[in-house]
Amino acid sequence: MGFEGFPLVIGWELTLSCNIRCRHCASSAGSPRVQELTLDEALAICDQFPELLVQEVDFTGGEPLLRPDWAKIVSHLTLKGIPTKILTNGLILGPRTIAEMKDAGVAGVGISLDGLEATHDYVRGHPKLFRSVITGIERLLHQDMPVTVITTVNALNVGELSGILALMRSIGVKRWRVQPFAPSGRGRDSRELFLSQEAYHRIDVFFAQCMAELAGSDFQLVAADSCGYFSEFEPPDQPWLGCSAGLTACGIMSDGKVKGCLSLPDNLVEGDLRTTDLWNIWFNPDAFAYTRKFAQADMGPLCSHCPKSEQCRGGCSAMSYTSTGLFHNDPYCFYRTGAIT
Repeated sequence: MGFEGFPLVIGWELTLSCNIRCRHCASSAGSPRVQELTLDEALAICDQFPELLVQEVDFTGGEPLLRPDWAKIVSHLTLKGIPTKILTNGLILGPRTIAEMKDAGVAGVGISLDGLEATHDYVRGHPKLFRSVITGIERLLHQDMPVTVITTVNALNVGELSGILALMRSIGVKRWRVQPFAPSGRGRDSRELFLSQEAYHRIDVFFAQCMAELAGSDFQLVAADSCGYFSEFEPPDQPWLGCSAGLTACGIMSDGKVKGCLSLPDNLVEGDLRTTDLWNIWFNPDAFAYTRKFAQADMGPLCSHCPKSEQCRGGCSAMSYTSTGLFHNDPYCFYRTGAIT
């Protein structure tokens, strides 16, 4: 029997163009890709989503707001009843842009905050960006736009997590996504950001403290990507069941190529939307083999003897592959490091 799932969540890199040069950027973003999708091509791709039961599209980059026609693409999906979110670095998040988001029907905004002021500006490679981010968050909240702050934890900011949490709560943020740094793209050359196992353990200690501090509040802490696995803060109704790339999610690059996840290297392409429609790429029996054809024998050496391996499938595919060159071999795991008791 062929694969029967659908891409419920799609990450879409609207452009690889970016107005900053983050030290940890997995996409090495800066200049646009050669021959990025035209507006007509992008809208035609949107038209393929309803029959594939797409439930959410998350626009990213590069910096997605640098694409001049981003609002037209969002509006097209809004008319089709498909919620969209935009992930931005916050540099150009002014009142006019926020008004365009509301008019186009953006359902939520993710904005990156990678430390307190000095650390954030260093990691992002742009002076005074921290102030722009905080101002942007406050503007979004004032306009009742749902906001998720996204922090990529690295060796420089792991000690600032409590301070970031306090700052967010003081300005009214209700949702925080925390994910560990992965050594890919531009990040491969940023050795000062690499997480040791000890530093990764500090994330677990922080989460444990947060569980007590946030009990009964409306603040939502989300452990993402390679952060956690079978930990005490994992929602009991949302257990980790392995990487969703190619099972319930996929990524579209700005030139129309399709990957299981945008965090995976560009050589792991499953098809090209300029030559094949998404239905045929998604239901290709040979596509997304690392998740769809998973077998216990595929477990890497870090995970092969773990009692949770059949359920976990070796953690985050992107973190595993970029860190070790193998799938199903995630080096960052609270369960394996003994952080969870």
